[in-house]
Order: sequence, then C-alpha cells, then structure tokens
Amino acid sequence: MNAQEVVQMQRLKSISVSEARALLASLIDQVESGEPYFLVSRSRVRAVLMGIGQYDALLERLEDLEDSLEILRARAEGEPARPLEEYVKEREARQPARVSDRP
Repeated sequence: MNAQEVVQMQRLKSISVSEARALLASLIDQVESGEPYFLVSRSRVRAVLMGIGQYDALLERLEDLEDSLEILRARAEGEPARPLEEYVKEREARQPARVSDRP
C-alpha cells in the first residue's frame, strides 16, 4: 500500500446503517466511482461498502501477497522449485470464484 492509498483510506466516509438504507441507490453509485463507505451502527464500524472493482482489486492484491509469502516460505524451507504451470493449476483448484466471476 503506498502513501496515497493510506491517505485515501483515512478519508473514507462513514454513514450510519439507517442512513445507508435510505440512500442505498445513491451510495452504490458513489462506491462504483471509487468512494467506499464505512457503515456504522451503535458507534462501531460494522461493514465496508465498496465497488466491485475495488473489491476485486483488493482480492487480487491479497492473492499476490499470499503467493509471495508462499514463495518465501518455500525458499526458507529449502523446497525445490517447480514449474509455474503446476503451481497455477494447484492454486486455481484451491481458489473459490470471485464475486465478479459469478453469474
């Protein structure tokens, strides 16, 4: 995460769950354009509303980090290298479909 992304996270808007219910269509338009919201209930953040593009990018970044950790772990344990195609097939078999990939 770079400095700009950290600043953007600090600027996330908050809205109460009751307000969000009343403004849901408008909020969906806003999050699709890149403005995520914290949903707050009883003074606690309960959820995050974000566009599907941001969600998919977040999952992709998480998968990349998991891959990097797996590579570092394998190196530290002295595991032999294996073909990328083999790893990709194994990885895809373990991954559930993302929301945007579903009908």
